[in-house]
Amino acid sequence: MKRPSVEKLVLARIEERGRGSVLTPRDFRDLGSRGAVALALHRLVKKEVLRNIGNGLYFFPEPDEMFGETVAGTYEIVAAIAKRDGITIRQTHAYAANITGISTQVPTRVAFQTDGRSRKIRLRPHEPGGRAPEIILRRTSSRYMRARTEVGYLVIQGLRDYGRKHIGKEEYAELLRRLPPSGKEDLKKDLDIAPVWIADIMRRLIAEAP
Repeated sequence: MKRPSVEKLVLARIEERGRGSVLTPRDFRDLGSRGAVALALHRLVKKEVLRNIGNGLYFFPEPDEMFGETVAGTYEIVAAIAKRDGITIRQTHAYAANITGISTQVPTRVAFQTDGRSRKIRLRPHEPGGRAPEIILRRTSSRYMRARTEVGYLVIQGLRDYGRKHIGKEEYAELLRRLPPSGKEDLKKDLDIAPVWIADIMRRLIAEAP
Protein backbone atom coordinates (compact mmCIF):
# COMPACT_ATOMS: atom_id res chain seq x y z
CA MET A 1 0.00 0.00 0.00
CA LYS A 2 1.38 3.39 -1.04
CA ARG A 3 2.27 5.72 1.84
CA PRO A 4 0.32 9.03 1.83
CA SER A 5 2.30 12.08 0.72
CA VAL A 6 3.94 14.27 3.36
CA GLU A 7 1.44 17.02 2.52
CA LYS A 8 -1.49 14.72 3.27
CA LEU A 9 0.13 13.55 6.50
CA VAL A 10 0.79 17.15 7.56
CA LEU A 11 -2.80 18.13 6.74
CA ALA A 12 -4.14 15.21 8.77
CA ARG A 13 -2.00 16.29 11.75
CA ILE A 14 -3.25 19.87 11.41
CA GLU A 15 -6.89 18.76 11.32
CA GLU A 16 -6.26 16.52 14.33
CA ARG A 17 -4.96 19.52 16.29
CA GLY A 18 -8.10 21.46 15.36
CA ARG A 19 -8.96 24.94 14.16
CA GLY A 20 -7.49 27.78 16.15
CA SER A 21 -4.20 25.88 16.59
CA VAL A 22 -0.80 27.47 16.10
CA LEU A 23 1.81 25.06 14.82
CA THR A 24 5.50 25.00 13.89
CA PRO A 25 7.53 22.67 11.63
CA ARG A 26 8.64 20.87 14.82
CA ASP A 27 5.09 19.49 15.15
CA PHE A 28 5.59 17.50 11.92
CA ARG A 29 9.21 16.37 12.15
CA ASP A 30 8.19 12.71 12.42
CA LEU A 31 6.28 12.86 9.13
CA GLY A 32 9.15 13.54 6.73
CA SER A 33 12.40 15.36 6.12
CA ARG A 34 12.77 19.03 7.04
CA GLY A 35 12.59 20.03 3.38
CA ALA A 36 9.51 17.90 2.68
CA VAL A 37 7.66 19.32 5.69
CA ALA A 38 8.61 22.88 4.70
CA LEU A 39 7.31 22.28 1.17
CA ALA A 40 4.06 20.78 2.48
CA LEU A 41 3.48 23.78 4.76
CA HIS A 42 4.26 26.17 1.90
CA ARG A 43 1.69 24.45 -0.32
CA LEU A 44 -0.97 24.49 2.40
CA VAL A 45 -0.38 28.22 2.88
CA LYS A 46 -0.78 28.77 -0.89
CA LYS A 47 -4.04 26.79 -0.78
CA GLU A 48 -5.13 29.05 2.14
CA VAL A 49 -5.57 26.11 4.47
CA LEU A 50 -2.96 27.65 6.79
CA ARG A 51 -1.82 31.19 7.52
CA ASN A 52 1.91 31.91 7.89
CA ILE A 53 1.74 34.35 10.81
CA GLY A 54 5.45 34.65 11.55
CA ASN A 55 8.85 33.05 11.13
CA GLY A 56 8.11 29.32 11.44
CA LEU A 57 4.62 29.91 12.88
CA TYR A 58 1.48 28.64 11.18
CA PHE A 59 -2.16 29.21 12.13
CA PHE A 60 -5.13 26.98 11.27
CA PRO A 61 -7.94 29.58 11.17
CA GLU A 62 -11.57 29.09 12.03
CA PRO A 63 -14.28 30.68 9.84
CA ASP A 64 -16.01 33.65 11.46
CA GLU A 65 -19.38 34.92 10.23
CA MET A 66 -18.57 38.55 10.99
CA PHE A 67 -14.85 38.88 10.26
CA GLY A 68 -14.27 36.09 7.74
CA GLU A 69 -11.96 34.05 9.96
CA THR A 70 -10.46 34.12 13.44
CA VAL A 71 -7.07 35.60 14.32
CA ALA A 72 -4.40 33.59 16.12
CA GLY A 73 -4.51 34.07 19.88
CA THR A 74 -1.44 35.45 21.67
CA TYR A 75 -1.33 32.61 24.19
CA GLU A 76 -1.58 29.97 21.47
CA ILE A 77 1.33 31.64 19.67
CA VAL A 78 3.41 31.83 22.86
CA ALA A 79 2.70 28.17 23.67
CA ALA A 80 3.83 27.15 20.18
CA ILE A 81 7.06 29.17 20.51
CA ALA A 82 7.79 27.65 23.93
CA LYS A 83 7.28 24.12 22.60
CA ARG A 84 9.35 24.78 19.48
CA ASP A 85 12.30 26.36 21.31
CA GLY A 86 12.19 24.16 24.41
CA ILE A 87 11.80 27.10 26.81
CA THR A 88 9.36 28.22 29.48
CA ILE A 89 7.31 31.37 28.86
CA ARG A 90 5.10 32.95 31.51
CA GLN A 91 3.39 36.23 32.38
CA THR A 92 5.38 39.35 33.21
CA HIS A 93 5.59 40.81 36.72
CA ALA A 94 3.25 43.66 35.73
CA TYR A 95 0.59 41.34 34.30
CA ALA A 96 0.81 39.12 37.37
CA ALA A 97 0.29 42.15 39.61
CA ASN A 98 -2.76 43.14 37.59
CA ILE A 99 -4.37 39.71 37.31
CA THR A 100 -3.99 39.06 41.04
CA GLY A 101 -5.61 42.41 41.85
CA ILE A 102 -2.53 43.83 43.58
CA SER A 103 -2.28 46.58 40.97
CA THR A 104 -4.98 48.19 38.80
CA GLN A 105 -2.48 49.26 36.15
CA VAL A 106 -3.00 47.27 32.94
CA PRO A 107 0.17 46.44 30.97
CA THR A 108 0.09 48.08 27.52
CA ARG A 109 2.62 45.88 25.73
CA VAL A 110 2.38 42.17 24.92
CA ALA A 111 5.36 40.94 26.94
CA PHE A 112 6.25 37.67 28.64
CA GLN A 113 9.05 36.35 30.80
CA THR A 114 11.19 33.40 29.80
CA ASP A 115 14.15 31.30 30.84
CA GLY A 116 15.34 31.59 27.23
CA ARG A 117 16.98 34.63 25.65
CA SER A 118 15.39 38.07 25.55
CA ARG A 119 14.03 38.99 22.09
CA LYS A 120 11.23 40.49 20.07
CA ILE A 121 9.14 38.24 17.86
CA ARG A 122 7.59 40.16 15.00
CA LEU A 123 4.43 38.63 13.56
CA ARG A 124 2.89 39.26 10.18
CA PRO A 125 0.11 41.88 10.04
CA HIS A 126 -3.45 40.54 10.30
CA GLU A 127 -4.33 42.53 7.17
CA PRO A 128 -2.20 43.72 4.21
CA GLY A 129 -0.65 47.06 5.06
CA GLY A 130 -1.57 46.69 8.72
CA ARG A 131 0.72 47.06 11.70
CA ALA A 132 2.93 44.06 12.47
CA PRO A 133 2.26 42.94 16.07
CA GLU A 134 5.17 42.02 18.33
CA ILE A 135 5.60 39.64 21.23
CA ILE A 136 8.37 40.60 23.64
CA LEU A 137 10.23 37.93 25.60
CA ARG A 138 12.31 39.04 28.59
CA ARG A 139 14.76 36.73 30.28
CA THR A 140 14.24 36.43 34.03
CA SER A 141 15.58 34.39 36.94
CA SER A 142 15.07 30.68 36.37
CA ARG A 143 14.31 30.38 40.09
CA TYR A 144 10.89 31.99 39.68
CA MET A 145 10.21 30.35 36.33
CA ARG A 146 10.40 27.01 38.16
CA ALA A 147 7.18 27.72 40.06
CA ARG A 148 5.18 24.49 40.16
CA THR A 149 1.76 26.14 39.95
CA GLU A 150 0.33 29.06 38.01
CA VAL A 151 -1.20 30.53 41.19
CA GLY A 152 2.13 30.43 42.99
CA TYR A 153 3.92 31.98 40.04
CA LEU A 154 1.40 34.82 39.64
CA VAL A 155 1.38 35.66 43.35
CA ILE A 156 5.18 35.67 43.61
CA GLN A 157 5.72 37.72 40.45
CA GLY A 158 2.85 40.07 41.22
CA LEU A 159 4.20 40.85 44.68
CA ARG A 160 7.74 41.25 43.29
CA ASP A 161 6.49 43.79 40.76
CA TYR A 162 4.39 45.80 43.19
CA GLY A 163 7.07 45.88 45.87
CA ARG A 164 7.13 45.15 49.59
CA LYS A 165 6.57 48.78 50.64
CA HIS A 166 3.37 49.11 48.60
CA ILE A 167 1.46 46.05 49.85
CA GLY A 168 -1.14 47.42 52.26
CA LYS A 169 -4.42 46.13 53.67
CA GLU A 170 -6.39 46.87 50.49
CA GLU A 171 -3.92 45.12 48.18
CA TYR A 172 -3.72 42.10 50.47
CA ALA A 173 -7.52 41.89 50.78
CA GLU A 174 -7.93 41.95 46.99
CA LEU A 175 -5.29 39.27 46.56
CA LEU A 176 -7.02 37.10 49.16
CA ARG A 177 -10.39 37.66 47.46
CA ARG A 178 -9.07 36.58 44.06
CA LEU A 179 -7.37 33.43 45.30
CA PRO A 180 -9.04 30.44 43.56
CA PRO A 181 -10.32 27.38 45.48
CA SER A 182 -7.06 25.53 44.75
CA GLY A 183 -5.00 28.54 45.86
CA LYS A 184 -4.06 27.32 49.32
CA GLU A 185 -2.57 24.06 48.10
CA ASP A 186 -0.91 25.76 45.12
CA LEU A 187 0.80 28.34 47.31
CA LYS A 188 2.12 25.61 49.61
CA LYS A 189 3.88 23.98 46.63
CA ASP A 190 5.76 27.18 45.75
CA LEU A 191 6.71 28.51 49.20
CA ASP A 192 10.28 27.27 48.84
CA ILE A 193 11.12 29.47 45.82
CA ALA A 194 9.58 32.71 47.15
CA PRO A 195 11.71 35.48 48.73
CA VAL A 196 11.31 35.56 52.51
CA TRP A 197 8.93 38.54 52.65
CA ILE A 198 6.71 37.07 49.92
CA ALA A 199 6.72 33.65 51.59
CA ASP A 200 5.44 35.34 54.77
CA ILE A 201 2.49 36.81 52.80
CA MET A 202 1.85 33.46 51.15
CA ARG A 203 1.69 31.73 54.56
CA ARG A 204 -0.81 34.32 55.73
CA LEU A 205 -2.90 33.73 52.59
CA ILE A 206 -2.79 29.97 53.19
CA ALA A 207 -3.96 30.45 56.78
CA GLU A 208 -6.76 32.91 55.98
CA ALA A 209 -8.13 31.63 52.67
CA PRO A 210 -11.50 29.79 52.87
